[in-house]
Amino acid sequence: MKTQINSSRCITIVGPNQSGKTSLMESILNVCKQIHNKGQVKTNSTLSDHLIEEHELGMSISMGISNAQFMNEEYTFIDCPGSSEFINEFLQAARISDLSIIVMEPLKEKILSLVPYFYYLNKMNIPHILFINKVDNFNFDIKELLGAVQEYSPCPLVIRQIPIREGDKIIGAADVIHERAYVYEKDKPSQIVKVPEQLSSTRVEIREKLLETLADFDDTLMEKIIEDLPTSTEEVYENLKKDIAANKIVEVLTGSAENETGIRRLLKSIRHDCPSHEETIKRNGFKITNNVSCVQVFKTNFIPHRGKQSIARVWSGELEEGSSLQNSIRLQNLFSLKGKEFVKISKAKAGDIIGLSRIEAINTGDLISDGEKEIKKGHNLPIPPQPIYPKAIRAIKREDDVKLSESLKEILETDSSYVIERNTVTQQLLIWGQGEIHLRVVLNKLKNNYNIETKEEKINFAFHETIQGSVSDHITTHKKQSGGAGQYAKIVIDVKPLPRGEYFKFENKIVGGVIPKTYIPSVEKGCKECMQKGPLGFPVMDVQVTLKDGKTHDVDSNSNSFHIAGTKALRETLKNCKPILLEPYHKVRFLIPSQDINNIYTLVTSKRGMIKNNLPKEGWAGFEVLEAEIPGCEIFNLIIEVKGLTEGLGSFEHEFERMKTVPNKQLSDSLISEYSSKEKVE
Repeated sequence: MKTQINSSRCITIVGPNQSGKTSLMESILNVCKQIHNKGQVKTNSTLSDHLIEEHELGMSISMGISNAQFMNEEYTFIDCPGSSEFINEFLQAARISDLSIIVMEPLKEKILSLVPYFYYLNKMNIPHILFINKVDNFNFDIKELLGAVQEYSPCPLVIRQIPIREGDKIIGAADVIHERAYVYEKDKPSQIVKVPEQLSSTRVEIREKLLETLADFDDTLMEKIIEDLPTSTEEVYENLKKDIAANKIVEVLTGSAENETGIRRLLKSIRHDCPSHEETIKRNGFKITNNVSCVQVFKTNFIPHRGKQSIARVWSGELEEGSSLQNSIRLQNLFSLKGKEFVKISKAKAGDIIGLSRIEAINTGDLISDGEKEIKKGHNLPIPPQPIYPKAIRAIKREDDVKLSESLKEILETDSSYVIERNTVTQQLLIWGQGEIHLRVVLNKLKNNYNIETKEEKINFAFHETIQGSVSDHITTHKKQSGGAGQYAKIVIDVKPLPRGEYFKFENKIVGGVIPKTYIPSVEKGCKECMQKGPLGFPVMDVQVTLKDGKTHDVDSNSNSFHIAGTKALRETLKNCKPILLEPYHKVRFLIPSQDINNIYTLVTSKRGMIKNNLPKEGWAGFEVLEAEIPGCEIFNLIIEVKGLTEGLGSFEHEFERMKTVPNKQLSDSLISEYSSKEKVE
């Protein structure tokens, strides 16, 4: 008998762009009578895609959440964006879910796009099932299709249904476990019929394969198969449920979200096979004391005119409106979720997904309870991917500068895969994200939600310069007489290059007190200030200055005079030391479909990069890791080109590795012209 589930369960709907996730969400909510009419993606009428930015872009950019009931049991469904630029939404939602549905189209050429979902779900040990959508749009052989998918799934795939065709039309499905089939009825439960004769042998073959797969994880079942003993339907179901919960197998179901066929079958499978939230707690490694109310925030939104909204899962206990957590966090408002609607509720129980309104003290990832004194920051949520695409922006109106900074902080709290950076060299405000669309969302939100108009600027890349030559015994005299106290300082310095990465060294070799000790730090300070911008127009590095001699004036010498002399002396010297341009090189780790690896080789070469090695990526069937060294200025638009060469599947990570000399004067002059926004220092 099926165990009664009292707590709510959470299901994430994931998969590539255009696979039909949002349509599936609509069909599920319609079957659950959560909505009166199914919305359509093309008309921007779906419950999930309710943000202005989603309507403008014509795609999901944030998780769409809705509570629902099916057969008197409670669920929360989370529709995750399919674009790789918004993968952080999928990672955060999947982590707190009990089960994920991977949605795919029945097309072999799109199978590779499933690999990231197989990888991350298995890495996080999250049970998942595969839903083949749009089965009425394509003519395909399910055994052949799943054979191709199996190459990319670490877990065995087990087919539950065989589509029944009538000409080119899918009219139902034959169940692999039961000796029965279902004919779809519009807006009604399916009609149960006998398995069509033409599918009998296929059904038997697939059922035997399912039993063999289940037997791999159950000795009792294996003995029955070996001894050719019958297995009960109940026994098969229980093994299926157990193995799905343990993430040992992937159940495969079929249907059409658009036409709402196979949806009730899918929901019934979820009802039977989805683990409880208690099992998810164990999987995530939580140790929660009995009777302790514990909540985890996994998403934060800032909604115009409503403020901060925290989306959380209740892991244990009960919450009531007005109750307090950790003695200081008062739950003034609790909400059930229905797309953009927050429906006020008086209490929530373990397993529920809820909204919490205007609680400034909690952020995404926080685990809070009435049994702990401190908030546990960022517990258990996945680390967001490294941002790899930047834009330099500024507020068009000067009076919006402060408002812009505060607004970006809020946006960062809603999506931790952004990084906001004020470049210390160029002073530009940079926003780093996952790609062009990801950053376009930021600009649209600034305009739509915060009424801030921004302007994009060309990124001024922070090159450096150094010297190749040396100068000895360079004499600099600073003298100024303009009424009142004058200024006088005379210094003699040597300048020479340092090994790469040592930046700056100042050596004092004054003897006999020809320059008082109190003035020496001023000379050093002046030299350091000169290092901020050299003769080529960029910060200077890897230079040693030796102070050898000098002279003072009894009346006119002071610290400021020697400060100016230090700056002047190094400025005069650097341009005579054969200045050269340096650029940072980054270590880049590409994750690329094997079929596209040659395209990336060519791309790296075109970026003045060097290939290091490439190896298969563990856990990523059909993908390889290509390591390369590429100039930092070539990173800015790299992801756009990588996506274009890999049908959107490629990605990369990067980190600074070393500074290198620009190899020739022609390239150096070109880079100086392109990236030096100010006049060179003469």
